[in-house]
Amino acid sequence: MADTEPKKTRKRHHPCPELPAKRCHIDPPQSSSQRRHVPYSPPNELLRCLGLFLHQRYPKLNLSATRPIKWLKNIDIYLCIAGYQQVSFLSSGSVIFLYMLCRDLISSEIENMEQFKMSLFTCYYISYSYIGNELGYPLKPFLVDGSKTAFWEQCLSYIRIMSSKMLRINNNSLFYKAMLAELKAVGK
Repeated sequence: MADTEPKKTRKRHHPCPELPAKRCHIDPPQSSSQRRHVPYSPPNELLRCLGLFLHQRYPKLNLSATRPIKWLKNIDIYLCIAGYQQVSFLSSGSVIFLYMLCRDLISSEIENMEQFKMSLFTCYYISYSYIGNELGYPLKPFLVDGSKTAFWEQCLSYIRIMSSKMLRINNNSLFYKAMLAELKAVGK
């Protein structure tokens, strides 16, 4: 026998009553003259530029331009093979984001390869966590010395420093274009 009694609906309350509830607003389609044009560069070209940037910035490390890119690609391949992601993370947008972090966070005074790798891999992990497709990623491929505590402390420190720029690069197309132009200029 079917239940003919109407179901009672409960009014949902916002968890924080002092804050207004979010409203979903869908923008009308934009005409072609109003659309934002975001320039595109192939990820491999941007990775080459990132490698050149790192090579030029850290001459004391005797670092080739291709070595740090191989490290990044190895982590990316590991995460694909291990099933943590379906496609490569290394897209144009993620390389530009990573460049911004490396440029502002990795000290040019670093003199040892272990410190450099730890800083680079921390920036890479933050990039994955911030703009990656998955909810979480394993720490193992990003750890250099095996110390989870040092890794998390560095992550939190970097996030505190870069939080506003991380939001800005996603919300401001002019800032994104400026980062792209700066990265591409390194490769010329």
